[in-house]
Amino acid sequence: MPLTLHPSRLFLWTGGLLLVALVVLLGTRQALAGLVVNLVLKSSGASQVSFHVVQATPWHVVVEGVSFKVRTQAFAARRVTITRRHWWTPSLGAVRVEQARVPVTIDGSDTNAINWTTYQNSRAKVQPWRMPLDELAVDGELVVQAAALPARVLTGKIAARLSPQKTWELRAQAGGPGLAVQAEGSYDLARDDLTFKLPDMALDLKIWQDFVQRLILLPGGPWELEGQLTGRAEGRRLGKQSTATGVVGWREGRAASRQRAILGEGIEADLEFSDLAQISTKPGSLRIREMRTGRLVLRGLEAELALHGANKIAVSHASFQTLGGTVALESFDYFPGRRELEAVVLVDGASLAEVMALTRDLPVVAAGRLSGRFPIRIDGSGLRLGPGSLELMPGVPARLQFTTGDRRKLRLTELHLAIRPPGAPPGHSAQLHLAGEPLDPGVNAPVIFDLNIAGPLEKYLSLGLESPPK
Repeated sequence: MPLTLHPSRLFLWTGGLLLVALVVLLGTRQALAGLVVNLVLKSSGASQVSFHVVQATPWHVVVEGVSFKVRTQAFAARRVTITRRHWWTPSLGAVRVEQARVPVTIDGSDTNAINWTTYQNSRAKVQPWRMPLDELAVDGELVVQAAALPARVLTGKIAARLSPQKTWELRAQAGGPGLAVQAEGSYDLARDDLTFKLPDMALDLKIWQDFVQRLILLPGGPWELEGQLTGRAEGRRLGKQSTATGVVGWREGRAASRQRAILGEGIEADLEFSDLAQISTKPGSLRIREMRTGRLVLRGLEAELALHGANKIAVSHASFQTLGGTVALESFDYFPGRRELEAVVLVDGASLAEVMALTRDLPVVAAGRLSGRFPIRIDGSGLRLGPGSLELMPGVPARLQFTTGDRRKLRLTELHLAIRPPGAPPGHSAQLHLAGEPLDPGVNAPVIFDLNIAGPLEKYLSLGLESPPK
């Protein structure tokens, strides 16, 4: 006989089957939730996934002890909570990550997580990492690492929301000893279009100097850096094209290079970057209260300069006080990697006594003021003076005394030092002309003294550029 069921019995059978299925589902929901979370992470590019589910419903999932990698970048969190408004949609909904911990190596001393060309033997076509969710809130720690340096931990928060136009809007902040930064931005998924702003940044150079020098190679080996850096930045990445600009200020600065015998204190600088990636700036200002280089002390240095990449600094003007007078430099380019520059020096009112104090073993003492103009070149072989001259400032009393022989004292009327003049005898780098009147009232004859200086003029200077400043 054919089996027939009354509609009421069919309803009871169907209801019973659904009840059994619900009991089975509830009994295994944590396992099913684990499978789903694992599938979502791995389909988004994660590997080495580890976690355990502590709560699970179609609308609410809580997992703890989360860790995984996206390519070479590691992630970990104490707890992740997933809240879904509609369980039937293919989205995780709102995701909250608590006590995250993300290590970031800034100097490429590990496999670069950003440079993915080596991922899977360079054969994988790597797409932007996507996670199917609508909201994201993260709090935790960013562990900043570099080779041979102790790691520094920053705490921070991220809040992101997917708009109806499928654009991610996000805000973030991070801070730690000597560092504070805020960020905001948006990301258009369809166009792969990212815009960002860092409206406020502050960095204590003394605390972070080692990490800064991992990112920026300073000439002459390691430097001791201090001061407060502040700034802001903004930019855009559309596909593979990126642009970024910013403003940086340096206050209460100090920089010392033992190897280069340079010490600068009271540094202030303001630079506007037209291209942060290329380290290119508009003309900006640099001020240094005092700078010591060897035996030279420069005070009140002011310069206008622009960066053209990491290896070229274009200086349009520089001036400072030294040796009792004012020195200005005409526009020049400095190449830090080669420690090379050529510039024209303008001297106004330098103390003859202080200039003479820099010479080696000359048997004279003098007083007066000098002015002049001459080019210089600095490179790996040291300092070289080019064709130019120094002479007494008119109207300023000047004296000279020989410290050997008859110890004659002169009232100088003329002093002219011609540096590498045309027509100088072979092997001579300068010609010195002196004229004066004896201060001894019993001697009335004028004194005229002309000297051709043999060998490089620079060998008579004792600037101490290879000695550490004290």
